[in-house]
Amino acid sequence: MKFRTEYTPQKGKFVLSPRHPVLFIGSCFSENIAGRMRDCLWRGFNFSGTLYNPHSIAVALDIMLLDDSGLVKFSESLYESGGVWKSRLFDSGFNGDTPEDCLEEFKRRQKEFKENIEKGETLVVTFGTSIVYCLKESGQIVGNCHKEAAALFYEKKLTIQEIVVCWDNVLDRLKARYPGVKVVFTVSPVRHLKNGFVGNARSKAVLQLAIESLVELRDWCDYFPAFEIMTDDLRDYRFYASDLLHPSEEGIGYVWQKFQDTYLDTDGKLLVEEGEKIAKGFRHRQKTSGGGKVPSIVKKQQKERLKTLEEAWQKFKRINPSAIEPK
Repeated sequence: MKFRTEYTPQKGKFVLSPRHPVLFIGSCFSENIAGRMRDCLWRGFNFSGTLYNPHSIAVALDIMLLDDSGLVKFSESLYESGGVWKSRLFDSGFNGDTPEDCLEEFKRRQKEFKENIEKGETLVVTFGTSIVYCLKESGQIVGNCHKEAAALFYEKKLTIQEIVVCWDNVLDRLKARYPGVKVVFTVSPVRHLKNGFVGNARSKAVLQLAIESLVELRDWCDYFPAFEIMTDDLRDYRFYASDLLHPSEEGIGYVWQKFQDTYLDTDGKLLVEEGEKIAKGFRHRQKTSGGGKVPSIVKKQQKERLKTLEEAWQKFKRINPSAIEPK
């Protein structure tokens, strides 16, 4: 007897390679997958921080990659609260003691974002919720409320059409500037239960239908069903963290495997496997603690093991120059 329906991956519209960087933007789940890439020495990073709604993600992508006046727009989003300068458009990773600190952080991330998108030309976009929060005084949609008083904001639900119109424009400009770009859309499986079970379900449905419209006529855009894998394949609280909202490490690992099956060819899978093996070796190096005396036989074994690891890393780096340094 079968007790679950397992998702069978279908090959994506294009193939990704661990030899090229992948950029992420969107919800915290995108960082989960980027982290798994880095665990395999694959260069996967999110330089824009955590953003949840499609509008804020589009704005961040626009001012970091596409708009030449992005620095000005970022500067205009800054405000001071409790002695800390923050941006209405980004998360706390852009905070600083002065506006200049915030601007320097933005310029650093923008530079790295542009450099890596030019090298890899692959972007993974993860939508978390279609519900946005707007400042009452201006109606501006914020990327992060920064734990300010709820009375300052009002809630709004984005429609399918609003998301499609917003992203049609961003995608067209992205393709014009980076002709070889590939975009993978996902819907985060993280449950936003602040709006209840029904509100969360409807929000995710809006995101799914909007993405369907965006990818169906673009062969360089694809949809990866991370949300469906968690809710229809695994569909068990065993695969959620203790908060019952975020996927557990096991759940993330399962989705990551399906991602590989969807976008990697045989060569890519071998690179991921070898990179993960090397990275684990470096993480699991024996370390002396407390300054105690180490037997000479153990020192010799450690030295030989480190030499083998270093040789494996140098060999791997020759065939994959873009690999990140193992830690």
